[in-house]
Amino acid sequence: MRTLMLVLLVASFLPAGLRASDEPDPVAYHADVMTDPSLEKEKGESFCWHAAYSAGDFLEAYQAYKNTKWLDEAVLYFDYCIAKLGKDPDGYEGWIGPTEDSTPTIHEDALVGDAVLCAHLVEFAEVVLRDPALKERFGKKAQSYVDLTTRILWEKWNKRGCYYQDQDGWGSYHTYGKAIDTQTGKWIERPDTVLTQPLNKSFDAAIVLLRLWRITGKPEYRERVERIFGRGKMLFQHYPTEDRVVWNYWMPHGAWDIEGRTPKHWVGVHPTRPGYQEGEVSAIVEVYDSGLVFEQADLERMIRTNLWMSKGDGKHPWRSADGSSEAGALWSGLIRFDATLRAKFEESLGAKTDARTQIARAYFKNVTSQHLKWDRLYVKDPAQIKVAHPPLQAGQALALALPIPDLIETAAGSRLRLATKTLAAGNLKIELLDATGKTVLGTLATVDVPKDAEYNAPRWDGTNPKTGKKDLGEYRIRWTLNGESRVEPVWVKLGTKRENAGPAVLSPGDSISVDFETDALDKRWHVEGATVSAEQAHGGKKSLKLAGGQTAVLNFGGDDDLPVKVSFWIYDNGKTFGNKTLTGPGWGVKTADGDILAVRTCWRSYLDGDANFAWFNTGENNWYDPHPANLGRTKGWSEWVFDFSDRANPKMTGGGRPLGNLVAKFVPHGTVALFLMGGDGDAGPLYVDDIRVELHK
Repeated sequence: MRTLMLVLLVASFLPAGLRASDEPDPVAYHADVMTDPSLEKEKGESFCWHAAYSAGDFLEAYQAYKNTKWLDEAVLYFDYCIAKLGKDPDGYEGWIGPTEDSTPTIHEDALVGDAVLCAHLVEFAEVVLRDPALKERFGKKAQSYVDLTTRILWEKWNKRGCYYQDQDGWGSYHTYGKAIDTQTGKWIERPDTVLTQPLNKSFDAAIVLLRLWRITGKPEYRERVERIFGRGKMLFQHYPTEDRVVWNYWMPHGAWDIEGRTPKHWVGVHPTRPGYQEGEVSAIVEVYDSGLVFEQADLERMIRTNLWMSKGDGKHPWRSADGSSEAGALWSGLIRFDATLRAKFEESLGAKTDARTQIARAYFKNVTSQHLKWDRLYVKDPAQIKVAHPPLQAGQALALALPIPDLIETAAGSRLRLATKTLAAGNLKIELLDATGKTVLGTLATVDVPKDAEYNAPRWDGTNPKTGKKDLGEYRIRWTLNGESRVEPVWVKLGTKRENAGPAVLSPGDSISVDFETDALDKRWHVEGATVSAEQAHGGKKSLKLAGGQTAVLNFGGDDDLPVKVSFWIYDNGKTFGNKTLTGPGWGVKTADGDILAVRTCWRSYLDGDANFAWFNTGENNWYDPHPANLGRTKGWSEWVFDFSDRANPKMTGGGRPLGNLVAKFVPHGTVALFLMGGDGDAGPLYVDDIRVELHK
């Protein structure tokens, strides 16, 4: 009788038209979620992704069924996740575990891991705190979630300096340049790993702040949301034929994102994981519903994009937003606003009867379907709506066109890069315009680009071509290719003079010799993990050893390439891997522009890595495009020479034989540093010895 009364009581609170039998049992659902072995096996960011997969179901089920038992189970699940928190060396809580590249000796907590779990904590708090009855029962727990989230997502990442705001006011998060040594529990400096977060990760963090703003009303949260999502809107690429928008998975933002003419991360729509953009669209809709950044026209363009992505082909029903792959999916966040997308969503649910689908079907019927208009769900006063209006710009031929950074400080002698990715052949012109964007002051660069995608990033020091001076003020940079243009603002300011903290630049007649017979490396070296070792040696008893993921740079130049001769000895361990895909150690030179020309042992199905080397120039496509070097491998020690003493006729040899198959546009005519790196683990470490750098008179 007690069970029957409970069923009747629950049924009395269900929305009209939904039978109690349509609701999964909350306790049983929670128990089923906990059978995922990854919840115990995984740590760090990986744990967070696995744990977040089901975290939203509890709150979605509560809103669909209005059964508070779902909130009870949510608390149990969320507290289980919170119990997995550790303490960082800076005293803040975090879900700590292996880094993204799974280096076993270092751990970290990740912004996105914090975000995808804290988002559910503050969603729970918002649901509870706006309902007096729920607040009476769950209010203390809800407030504890708000306090914890504030420490983790706001205080921690702010104090770590991982939020960046450019001169134009747009914001993003970037990775932390430190990780935890698993042996000592202390920080390890990793400045070379700093990278702007992909758009989805900055969005995930900003959604947490959006919910904190709706709960607390604190304007600093709202402002951060506006700047992060405003940047996302600014990056839209408009396809005028269908009047729709596309955007890239990642885009550079800070100076740390560019190395030479190529970003440190690929730029484009994700070719295999459509879920990233689906999540980004849902976040954009929540920001719209909160009265910020986006307007109806923005969502209408996204709807047209998602409809365009649906090909109606039974075998491959979706394509990506830019049509470059079959990695497309329904953007479910938009189904409120379009009948065709709603029909596709209902079709995707089909006749499935699993608990997750039951919850999704009930939420669609009892929540989503009750708000099919363009009303902003969280806005009570329309006067508080604040839309961002960056210009809508074309982007079919110009997938990337940004000044990185967007500020030049003349007192510091700084330069910026005019970062570009082209997707069509033609003559690329980059021009300087005045602040109004109406007057052309001169051309900064022209590049003949091929049909295939290509990166370029000419440097600009702030000189106005019209006056020949570094005139302070605001300007516009315009990129034009085949009639398509994108325009971005840039500023030239006096700024602050900074002393050169690095080593002195070589002067004519100077030389450097390094034999590694002492363990200490001088200040010219920037080392990430490499160590002096007695395992191998060429001339003496020691050499420099670089294992997988480790790098070392010997700096001897400044802002301009030098006509130096660089020689050194490399040990080839003779390992062979056939047609296995593997990239081994690399060695080469780095230009003042930041491009790296390196030789590597490299195995691909189309490369004879067992017998020959490959060369890369990161200015072509970072480390993604190896070329056969037509220079056979010899086991043991061999001398390598990169000779730029005759700038017009650079010579690069290994073991006395010339490096072959080079492409003229990727051959440097001088250098500022020697670059060394370890390879994939199975390829073995790199050993380097007896380095000599000579700057000729």
